[in-house]
Amino acid sequence: MAEGRTTVQMQKIMDYLEGTHAHPNAETIYGAVKKEVPSITLATVYRNLNKLAGQGTILKLEVNGEFRFDAESGLHQHCVCRNCGDIFDVFQEEISEYAMGKIKAKNFKPSSVTVIFYGTCRKCGKK
Repeated sequence: MAEGRTTVQMQKIMDYLEGTHAHPNAETIYGAVKKEVPSITLATVYRNLNKLAGQGTILKLEVNGEFRFDAESGLHQHCVCRNCGDIFDVFQEEISEYAMGKIKAKNFKPSSVTVIFYGTCRKCGKK
């Protein structure tokens, strides 16, 4: 998990993220964690999310101008519905591995890649 001291607040944030596949924003996480830790502040949630993302424990994705968070930090891709905004995980490691293997940049070795596909989810496509 995270390096350094793990506070109750940080653990509750991680517990929430590990229990969802919804890729929530900080405000949603704050609302959920506040039910268990009433003294938590939105600033504390932001600080812990940024710390966890900086350590690589979680992913911080910017989607449609807002930051969303994902506890799944392994190689995978995201599909974003342009209609409803839902985000779905897709686990096709070969896509990420291919992208990392094809980058040609002097003095740079990639350690990760973020692949986001935009389109329409099945639910919205049926409407």
